[in-house]
Amino acid sequence: MVSDSNVKNVLQDDGLPSDSLKTFHEYENITTVNLAELRGTLGLTSWAVRIAYNDRFGGVVIQQQSGEGNRKHYHPHADENWIILDGEWEWWIEGKGIQTVKQHDIIVVPSNTWHKITCTKGPGVRYAVTQPDVEHVYGE
Repeated sequence: MVSDSNVKNVLQDDGLPSDSLKTFHEYENITTVNLAELRGTLGLTSWAVRIAYNDRFGGVVIQQQSGEGNRKHYHPHADENWIILDGEWEWWIEGKGIQTVKQHDIIVVPSNTWHKITCTKGPGVRYAVTQPDVEHVYGE
């Protein structure tokens, strides 16, 4: 097993280009952030920005294209929540199977539960909320 708690590394290893993460910290802890404004600045390509970061939780907005997503993983010490802001996504959650989720859906994945998400109609945007610097554990 391999693990990583550096969110930027995790996003790059999941396929986001390093140049799409140049603004990762620019929106951190700003009182109000608007998706249309993010897209106006960052475009409709794939990108991620951290919106919230404190000692209790972190929140990251991630935009990806159809076919993009993350690798199968779990978080040993934290639940994870996703709010779908745009597009459609396919979730695989251990014990739950595959689910299709779309705008306005909220997903909760308990700690120690394998999961994977893939954008099926993009660009899709999701807001991830979990423990700050959450550990991601991957199979070999």
